[in-house]
Amino acid sequence: MKRNIRALLAFTAFLLIAIRWTDASWAQEKVFRVGVLNNKVDTARVWLTDMHFFQTLGQHGWTEGKNVVFEFRGAGGDPTRLAEPAGELARLKVDVLLPIGPPSVRAAFAATQDISIVAHDLETDPVAAGYAQSYSHPGRNLTGLFLDSPDLAGKWLELLKAVVPRLSRAVVLFDATSGPVPLNAVRSAAPAVGIKLQVLEIHTPKDIDKAPSAFGGRVQAVIALPSPMMYYENVHLAELTTKHRLPAISMFSQFADAGGLLAYGPNMAATVEQFAVLLAKVLDGAKPGDLPIERPTKFEFVLNLKTARDLHLTVPHTILVRADRVIEK
Repeated sequence: MKRNIRALLAFTAFLLIAIRWTDASWAQEKVFRVGVLNNKVDTARVWLTDMHFFQTLGQHGWTEGKNVVFEFRGAGGDPTRLAEPAGELARLKVDVLLPIGPPSVRAAFAATQDISIVAHDLETDPVAAGYAQSYSHPGRNLTGLFLDSPDLAGKWLELLKAVVPRLSRAVVLFDATSGPVPLNAVRSAAPAVGIKLQVLEIHTPKDIDKAPSAFGGRVQAVIALPSPMMYYENVHLAELTTKHRLPAISMFSQFADAGGLLAYGPNMAATVEQFAVLLAKVLDGAKPGDLPIERPTKFEFVLNLKTARDLHLTVPHTILVRADRVIEK
C-alpha cells in the first residue's frame, strides 16, 4: 500500500511539473495578435513608428514578428466606415484591439465586449461615453490613454489672449467626427476671457479648405480643436492660418513647427510611450478592466516667435519664459 501511495505521489508530482513546463513553453511560443484600428492604415503605422511605439514595446519584452504581430485595419480616410474593419478584427479574434482616435474607439467598443481593448483617445471622456465605470477601475474590456479637455481649453484661450490682448472673436475648427468634449470645453471656458466663438465643423480634410470663408469679418484668431484628422493636417492648418494672417493655436506641437503661432498640449511621444506600456501589461496577462485609465503626464508649450513677428504681435516676457520651445527662424 505504501509503495502504491509513493508511486501515486511521484506520478502526481510528475504531472504537475509537466503541466507547468507545458504552460511556460506555450506562453513562450505563442505569438499574440494585436489589431490596430485607425482611420488610415498607413498613417497609423508611420505615426507609431515615429513615436517609438514599437521600440518601447520591445523594451518591455514584446517584439514585432517574434512574440507579437500587428493586424492593421482602416477605413480609407472615412471615419464613418470604421465599423466594418473593427468587426473584421473582432472576427479574427485578435488578442488585443488597439484603436487610435475617437471614431476608432467607438467602433472597437461596439464590435466586441470580449476582446481586450487598449485605446489612445485624447478627445473623449471614457466614463461619460460608457467605456468605463471609472478612471481608477474601468471594469469592462477597455483601458487606455484619455485626456481631460476642460483644463486644456482654458490654457488655449489664456495663451491666445495673452498674445492678442484685444482678442474678442475666434473661429473654432471642430472635427465633428471626434466627439463634442473639446468643443464643449472651449465653449465653457470662452466667456471667462471675453471671447466669442464661431464654430466651423470639419468632416473631411477637404472641409479645411472652406475655412477661409469663415475667417472674414471681425474674426481675430483660430482655435484648431484636437482630433487625429487635425493632427495629420497640421501643416495644412498652419499654412492656412498664416496665409490669412491669423494668430492660431493647436494642441499639437507640430502645428507650431509648421508655422502656426502657438501649440499647447500633451507631448505626443510620451503619450505613445504610455500607450505601449499599457499594451505590454495586457499582453503580459493583465485585464483591461483592472488597469486604471491613464492621462498624459507630459505637456509642452511651443511658441513660434517668427510667426508672431510676421503678424506684428508683441509676445509678453511672461509668455516667452513659459514656453518649453521657442521657434525663432
